[in-house]
Amino acid sequence: MSHPLLAQLASPDAAARAAACRAIAADPAGALLLEPLVAALGDPERAVARAAGDALVALARTSEGVVPLLRAALRRSGPRGAGQGAAARAAAAQRVHAALTLARLEPPEPGLLPALVEGLGLRDGDVRWSAARVLVDMGRLHPPIVGVLVGLVRGADDAAARRMAAFALRELAPDHPATARALLEATGDDDPHVRRAAVTALAGLLDPPPEVGERLEALRADPDPTLARLAALAYERLEATAQREAER
Repeated sequence: MSHPLLAQLASPDAAARAAACRAIAADPAGALLLEPLVAALGDPERAVARAAGDALVALARTSEGVVPLLRAALRRSGPRGAGQGAAARAAAAQRVHAALTLARLEPPEPGLLPALVEGLGLRDGDVRWSAARVLVDMGRLHPPIVGVLVGLVRGADDAAARRMAAFALRELAPDHPATARALLEATGDDDPHVRRAAVTALAGLLDPPPEVGERLEALRADPDPTLARLAALAYERLEATAQREAER
């Protein structure tokens, strides 16, 4: 297919590629360029991938072809793992952005789960948070997602994924006993960022078991000064919440 916007999508300039995505959304023939837009979801520049997602959402209002192409992108195989370089990152970004775009078009369903879990470990912090938010939304529709997040906090290979799963778990199930157990375990994680995330998440629990307060109190003397400070703040918050509840 020959179209001037296709050449612009291949520009070495990221701003030009993002502009091409926006132009496709406004083009009367935009529905003919769905596949290049889906490919642009894997662009290494966040602004381009976002513009492609926005364009696909806009085109979905008039084209029935958007959702099937996004679902196909979810299933698309490709190199996986950060150690495989740019090709792996592009393949992962396309899958993750396809899932995030689908979640804007219809209620998130478990078929998005593999790509969203992959998104928790991507380099782009905004994408990680977007994936976590969709997982929370999915969990409100599909309760077994709580167990998935517990498993990720305990055993995801990527530390960023463990950290993001901790925050998502706190948001989704702050009163679930499994949440408290998983976060307590994560305070002993090998990665300092995961430990800090777990402590921060513990402060948001509803009606936590006594072990939470005991653990936070002990961590106020942790050798990691950042962790110790976070533990002190979390402990004070839980104490203040408990006092308010007792006064009611």
